[in-house]
This record gives sequence, structure tokens and C-alpha cells, in this order.
Amino acid sequence: MVPAAVLVVLLFMSVPARAQAPYTTAAVGVDVARFDRVEAAGVSDVEAGGEAIAFALRLGTAIGNQWGVELALTRPSEVTHESRQGYPIPLTISVGARQTAPIDATGLVIPVVESRIRMQRRNTTLDAMAWVAQRAGARADLVYLAGIAFSRITEDVDFAFTGRPVALILPTSTRTTMYAVGPVVGAEGRIRLTDHVILVPGIRLQALGGNGRHGWLLRAAAGLGWRF
Repeated sequence: MVPAAVLVVLLFMSVPARAQAPYTTAAVGVDVARFDRVEAAGVSDVEAGGEAIAFALRLGTAIGNQWGVELALTRPSEVTHESRQGYPIPLTISVGARQTAPIDATGLVIPVVESRIRMQRRNTTLDAMAWVAQRAGARADLVYLAGIAFSRITEDVDFAFTGRPVALILPTSTRTTMYAVGPVVGAEGRIRLTDHVILVPGIRLQALGGNGRHGWLLRAAAGLGWRF
């Protein structure tokens, strides 16, 4: 993420002050993420995608009359999913022992062990983008953006089991942090409310990956900006 920030700062510094039109924007919106998923014989992966409320802080500047650069940091809330699966485990018992689970024709006890998997995932991104503006009215512009998204993905997974023989399987937790780089594109409107205040609704789409999964992230947001 640091090289992207350095690149944008260098672009700011390379342009004469009279040609710059810096701005900052605070936005809130919804993240919609979808990932690869495998299902077989009634068993499926824990769903990694979902919807989350996202907050973004953006800093940018116009470099020419109709183009510029922007750096955007977005931190969404966590997406939480829970999955339950049952697994039969055959165990032999002696004659006369107390029956605690179904017995099949071979005389084996078949206790059903149910697993509960709870996953919390957060997709934090830093986007370094260039943009081109198209006049859409006296006080509005339509802006197209493209660049690189640097992602930090955290996954907290809790495993627990019920219906198990004592001390057969213990609950456990894992935390995984992944870093990824992918393309990002977007489109937004910039509506001038006053000489300095702008309304910025828009959408952005980027590729996501990590931990063997591939997917995409769609962000729809609206924010208020200030032009200096």
C-alpha cells in the first residue's frame, strides 16, 4: 500500500500549484462481495462473500483540465457467516454398554458429530487511481476511474463441535491475514452544491483474492467532498 501512496504524493508534487485543484471526500456505502464456492454431496464451503457497510476517505487532485489522480482508503464492517454440518463417526461398543447413538447392522455405534464454523471477514482496501471527467451539466461532471487496489483481507474462523465423544475434538480458532493486488474501475458523479462542497455518488468494482479464493467486490457509495 505504501508505494501507491508515494506515487500519488509524487504526482501532486510534480504539478505546479496553480494547476492543482485538490479535494477530499468522506463517503459511506455498501460492499457486495462474491467468491468462488464448492458444493458436493451436501457439504459446502463457508460462504466468504456477503454485504457490509463501508466507510471511505478519499484524497485527490485535478492535474489537467479534465483528469487527475485519487487515493482512497475504504474500511468496511465485518461480514459474518455460520455453517453447520453433521458427520457420522463409527465407534465399536461392547455388548450391554449404554446405547447413546444409533447402531447399524454391524454392531457399530454411529454418533453424529455436528460441526459449527463461524467466519468473520473484512476487506480493507487502498485504491490508487487516475480519473477522467466529462462535463454533464453546468454544475455536474461524470467521472471515470481506473487503477490498482491494494487489499488487506482478514478472516477469523471459529470451529466448534457438538454431539462428540468427550475430548474427541476440541474447539479451535484461527486468524488469517492476506494481502492482494488487483485492478479497480469505477464511475461517479460530482455535483457541485457550492463553490467548495460537492456531492459524489458512484460505484466501483475490483478483483479480490486470497486463501485460494477468487472473487469480486462491488462498492456503491455516496459522499460529500470539499474542494480547496
